[in-house]
Amino acid sequence: MAGRELLTPDEVRMLDNQYALLFIRGERPVKDFKYNLKEHPNANKTPIGNGKPYIHGTTENSIGSISFNLEDIDLSTKDIIDIELQDNDYELLSNEEIDEYIKESNL
Repeated sequence: MAGRELLTPDEVRMLDNQYALLFIRGERPVKDFKYNLKEHPNANKTPIGNGKPYIHGTTENSIGSISFNLEDIDLSTKDIIDIELQDNDYELLSNEEIDEYIKESNL
């Protein structure tokens, strides 16, 4: 039997820049064209497409908030503070209610 590798390591290194080799577990390797990310429908939402950059750690997209009134509490003590909650201090929302809230808020 005589045979040849599909691509030698040198041929892989010399591949045209428009091609990619895809290795997917359980499948045979595939030689395919690379996808141009600038042509993606959502590319205009990225900084490269003049979109607003995502800033980590901000709360502009948060849905809920917690606030405490610490004026009447002596912070010099290191005791654990028990806060009594009333029935109307919080509200649990379902996924559907959250989706509806986001649609109404245009977030």
